[in-house]
Amino acid sequence: MEVSLIPCLTDNYAYVIKDQQSKTVGVVDPSESSPVIDFLKKKELKLDYILNTHHHFDHIGGNDDLKKIYGAKIVGFSGDKHRIPNIDIPLQNNSGWVFGKSKVRILHIPGHTLGHICFFFEKEKIAFTGDTLFSLG
Repeated sequence: MEVSLIPCLTDNYAYVIKDQQSKTVGVVDPSESSPVIDFLKKKELKLDYILNTHHHFDHIGGNDDLKKIYGAKIVGFSGDKHRIPNIDIPLQNNSGWVFGKSKVRILHIPGHTLGHICFFFEKEKIAFTGDTLFSLG
């Protein structure tokens, strides 16, 4: 799994993820679309999935443009279908999902928001926790 940090807004990051085996590409929590589009163009990548950990605008602000441009599927918590527009793949707590060749465990971790989830890539031991964990406090 290749993970690239994409600075967004003034103090956020989106994460472009690529499964090297299948060439599947996703973006986690795109607060805006322009930096993600620029990165994808530079790397000549096509976006397949948009993964949202929760419904706050600084995590979903780029969804609509990215879906429109790339036809990417929006992935999020089923309990947030009314807060995250156009979810194509609604996920449940402790369910499994497959991203390319990677198995992903979905963990419902309410606290920051009621519908907050974590995407845990099991083999790679990579977790996208949104605003549940902060490295600097």
